[in-house]
Amino acid sequence: MKRALAAVAVVALSVSAQRAHATPSTVFWTPATTYTQPYLVPHLTYDTYVSERSALQNDYGLTLGVLPGTKMLGEVGVDFFLPTGDRGVFDFTQLNAKVTLAEGAFAKWQPGVSVGIMGVGFEEDVSDYHLLHFDLGKTFRFGTVAAGVYHGLGSKVLWTGSDGEERTGVMASYTSPDLVLDLPGLNKIVLGADVATGQNWFGAIGGGAAFFFTPAVSLLTGPLWFLDGDYYEGGYGTDFMWTFQLDVDFDLIKKKS
Repeated sequence: MKRALAAVAVVALSVSAQRAHATPSTVFWTPATTYTQPYLVPHLTYDTYVSERSALQNDYGLTLGVLPGTKMLGEVGVDFFLPTGDRGVFDFTQLNAKVTLAEGAFAKWQPGVSVGIMGVGFEEDVSDYHLLHFDLGKTFRFGTVAAGVYHGLGSKVLWTGSDGEERTGVMASYTSPDLVLDLPGLNKIVLGADVATGQNWFGAIGGGAAFFFTPAVSLLTGPLWFLDGDYYEGGYGTDFMWTFQLDVDFDLIKKKS
């Protein structure tokens, strides 16, 4: 699914723009997945997080698979967040990258293993979150389960929540098997949910449904609750938002028949 970043309330108000999070391959809110973009298949995303009182910045992202083969995968991406208020778009530009040992690459029982970084920004105390994450994932008949840990390497200001500085937490996710409908305009539906612990901008729990209009075009939507309620209530007037995430994949090279 992609994922979002929020600055502390004082910073958010001072720049007149509210942060979403950078979007490597995600489930709903977190990168707690070992899914990785296939080689030379770009992934375009447009993410919104809204409530009756406020919203995070819109995320316009591009992620591309960069490693050929089926055992070792890799992706890199860039995200632009708008509107920027009186700042330039570069202040709210972030990079992400991930490498993955594919599930079952060396044995049927072997889980997928990923290590990556997201939220790599260039403006101090504004976009330099630098979230490092490590994830394990395994597919079962009932769906795919993943778990991981994260640690924030970036600005102390951005990793300070209502209870003080907190940079480290755990993540977990679930993705259902495809519910294939093969109807005109609706190919399939996939359910998903994830959680990240932590009294900081990243701690949240959410879930929803991805509606695939074609195998390569989908809309993911559902609710998101932030765990640090005091932090989000102070900066955004709510600890709950609804997300709409439009995702499009397309091939850069013609596949062999």
